[in-house]
Amino acid sequence: MKNSNLSSLTMIAIGAAIIAALSPLSIPIGIVPVTLQTLAIGLVATVLKARETFLAVLLYLIMGCIGIPVFTGGSSGIGVLFGPTGGFLVAFLLVGTLISWALHKVNYRPLLSFTINILGHSLMLILGAIWLKVAAQLSWPVAFQTGFIAFLPVEILKAILVTSFGLALVNALSHTNKYFTN
Repeated sequence: MKNSNLSSLTMIAIGAAIIAALSPLSIPIGIVPVTLQTLAIGLVATVLKARETFLAVLLYLIMGCIGIPVFTGGSSGIGVLFGPTGGFLVAFLLVGTLISWALHKVNYRPLLSFTINILGHSLMLILGAIWLKVAAQLSWPVAFQTGFIAFLPVEILKAILVTSFGLALVNALSHTNKYFTN
């Protein structure tokens, strides 16, 4: 196996492990709890390349769907994807990959990286709120308030943390591993 393939597989596994470790931590505040999932997705997307981000999130979702308790509150099972928070989980695949791709395109410039993370976190909330409306049979205003507005301040804080810590991590790792220099 080539060294780059091994490095890629390692990054995927580490990314999935970070998401799995942070996701069960939650504060229940209604239908959708406050979690560290979006922080984990943003961090993985900031540090890893788009392909590895996609595969790390996919691996995380597969782990949860086959019964490993890695979803919010230690839940698991494919049924979670069809519940009120399923839209957020599926959005992680798309949005995490987009964040990673966009950050690579702007060469990790701090202000643009922060903007990309804010937009990405907002898109996660929008997609999650759309699914929340369907899964919980809520009206559009209630779904938007419950799944988007209520979490926007927290997601802005997470985007600040992810951008600051993620860029520092990429910078530090770029001196030790060529994966982070391409």
